[in-house]
Amino acid sequence: SDKGKSACPCPVCAMSNGNVYRGFAFIALGGALFGYVIGITGNVVTTGALVCDHSNMGHTRVGGFWEVGYDLCYDLSDLAQGWVSSLNIIAATLSSMVCFRYADKLGRKREAILGSILYFCGSVVAALGPNLFLILLGLAIYGFGIGFAMHAAPTYIAEISPPSIRGSLVSAKEAIIVCGICAGFGVGAALAGAGLSWRWIMSVGALFAVVMFFGLLSIPRSPRWLALRAAQEGQHPTLVQSRSQAFADEARASLQFFRKGVSSAEVDTELQSLLQDARNSVGTAPAKWSDAFNFPKPLVIGCGLVTLQQVTGQPSVLYFAPNIFKDAGFNNTAALASFGVGFVKLIATLVTVWRIDKYGRRPLLILGIAVMLASLVAVGFAFLYRECSQPNVDIRDCKQEDVSLPTGWAIVSVIALALYTAGYQVGFGPISWLMISEVFPLSVRGAALSIAAVVNFSMNVVVTAVQPTLLSAITPSGVFFTYAILCVVSLAFVATVVPETKGKTLEEIETLLTGRRVSSKIGV
Repeated sequence: SDKGKSACPCPVCAMSNGNVYRGFAFIALGGALFGYVIGITGNVVTTGALVCDHSNMGHTRVGGFWEVGYDLCYDLSDLAQGWVSSLNIIAATLSSMVCFRYADKLGRKREAILGSILYFCGSVVAALGPNLFLILLGLAIYGFGIGFAMHAAPTYIAEISPPSIRGSLVSAKEAIIVCGICAGFGVGAALAGAGLSWRWIMSVGALFAVVMFFGLLSIPRSPRWLALRAAQEGQHPTLVQSRSQAFADEARASLQFFRKGVSSAEVDTELQSLLQDARNSVGTAPAKWSDAFNFPKPLVIGCGLVTLQQVTGQPSVLYFAPNIFKDAGFNNTAALASFGVGFVKLIATLVTVWRIDKYGRRPLLILGIAVMLASLVAVGFAFLYRECSQPNVDIRDCKQEDVSLPTGWAIVSVIALALYTAGYQVGFGPISWLMISEVFPLSVRGAALSIAAVVNFSMNVVVTAVQPTLLSAITPSGVFFTYAILCVVSLAFVATVVPETKGKTLEEIETLLTGRRVSSKIGV
């Protein structure tokens, strides 16, 4: 039973997890920086900040693409705003493609370090760029960092964590992302309407990137990845056997770091299990991205979850939350209302982190999606009652500041959006990436996770970029009802395709999904 499997099958259960939490904290900072740019985008790529507000220009002036100056704003269409909001995700998609070939060679730690460097450079270039070209270049560089950091984090965390806390820790990465989102919403609320202050908002990311960089230097590489490299090198001619031994020795040192309080003999036993499992499951060369298609069931689970995670509307709600609240009539407090939604998101994530290893993945996914469905239906009906305060002006032609909802429906819309966000954080938010880190076999884990990441970011780009156009074409109500229909599809997918992985080792999960038996006498 799951209860029987929840206890670790080896002495590492009695170990101190302090260094596991330390490794988690530094690599999860990449998630905080991802969340931060999500949180600030709605307050940067909006009228009165990067986009010109012609009713209140103040000391700003309209700038061109190459025009230089720090007093510039830009006239961007709805479609252009959507693509600018999506630029860092487009770049993240491209860097995830790089991971197809090089992820298993670089290793999880080096990927994350590269991500921290790109985060820093992107923040600085976007904040200091004197023209639109450099601002967009900075956002793109930042996005490249997202791709590397978010590819490395779930795998690294899963590979250093014992089964008893693996679900909580991989899910907690989502809580760190939400903390970043809340920070972005909070800074946006504090500086809303302050004109060129959006440059200061962008620069904050550089400070956290520095902390992430030096923190990552202080932790070892993943013991599972080191065992994988030792197994691969071990099948080369004798001339390079020393490289295999060097990886094995480093894996032992890594295990000693993460198994604090465990004897050397117990560490050696676990190391031999890791090495044997790696030899059983890998060849002599790093897996290509195409090798992942040899395991269709894990691929369908992983790619299906991240696709449905995006097309049910969550990126749109986050990126455009301030504008959605403006449509609801909260013109003067839209940024503050968005921060409130971010806070609800954080609380819901923490509840999931706390209980996921008790209740399991499937029940929480089903509960979260059901809450999303009900909330989307409610907010869709609420937005049917939008009205324009200007007489004889159709709602489609009404200025955003003149759009409002009757008081009762305005309250319904805010509560429904908050519940929608909570539902997402109980289900899709933390569990999709947790499942991705669990379901792929060791031999293709880096390449397969790259495919899932590309699918995730690509769908994020599409949903975010078309959001302004969809809002104009089928109205906000139509958009929310469309997302509700996709929630029904998501419930069917989880019920029929997604397995329960609670309490199982990564080796047991691999056997369950591929039929290939590997040893499970290890504690991670």
